[in-house]
Amino acid sequence: MGLKELFGFGGGGGGRKTKVDRLTKRVTNQYAQSPDRYAAMEDLIKLGAETWEKALKLPEGSEERKALETKAEDCYIALLKRFSMVASKTIEDEEEKGWLYRRLTAIGKPMLSPIRRYVVDAEGIAWSLRIVEDVAGEAEEWEILDVLLEAHPPGYERDNRAKRQMLMHLKEIDDPRVRDLLASYLGDPEEDIRFFCTEALIENAEPESLEPLIAHLASGEESLRLRRRILDGFADLGWDLSAHAAAVRQNLDEDHSFDGAKVHRT
Repeated sequence: MGLKELFGFGGGGGGRKTKVDRLTKRVTNQYAQSPDRYAAMEDLIKLGAETWEKALKLPEGSEERKALETKAEDCYIALLKRFSMVASKTIEDEEEKGWLYRRLTAIGKPMLSPIRRYVVDAEGIAWSLRIVEDVAGEAEEWEILDVLLEAHPPGYERDNRAKRQMLMHLKEIDDPRVRDLLASYLGDPEEDIRFFCTEALIENAEPESLEPLIAHLASGEESLRLRRRILDGFADLGWDLSAHAAAVRQNLDEDHSFDGAKVHRT
């Protein structure tokens, strides 16, 4: 019996489903009984840990070790898929996700590579990014964010949930790169993405955000809600806008006034 058969990763040929495939189906079955999903998750956690432990006993860099590491990651990716499924019973769904989040966080650094693989195509990534926040160092976190930023640049997406969750995570990071990244999404075709990034820049209240916000206000933004939010932000922050007086005056609405330096709510 080879390693693949021993650890349930295939070897039967003929397109037979592997143990991981079967467990994944159980984990992501929204109509299954909660105890059945828990049992499948436990089996995947155990299988991943056993496979990872086996890999660590082999020479680093060997093909056999790399293969086992990949198979262990496949177990963890199967578990991450549970976060993208909504079970039929809401309370059980949240309890299962909270339980799984704690179990995967406890695994630590070995979760980072499977997360990096998983988030590229995943529809929901919020829970995965919570794990990253808990276990990754700064450089490791940015490696995963760079993968996500490449996968979700400004532009149309049929389902922008992953992009929005990425930006929500990004907003909370204290790093000068965040401001420019958020500003780059002010040109996204989706109004909800533009609005989120506008709010994020205003809430972070960095003076360097003034230029991109003014530029966007003057760009012909069609959303009245978004233009109003920018003006509200200027009023709340009390920024001196005298250098941008023309752009501000051209985009005032009936709810705001401008004294030549600052915007005020009327």
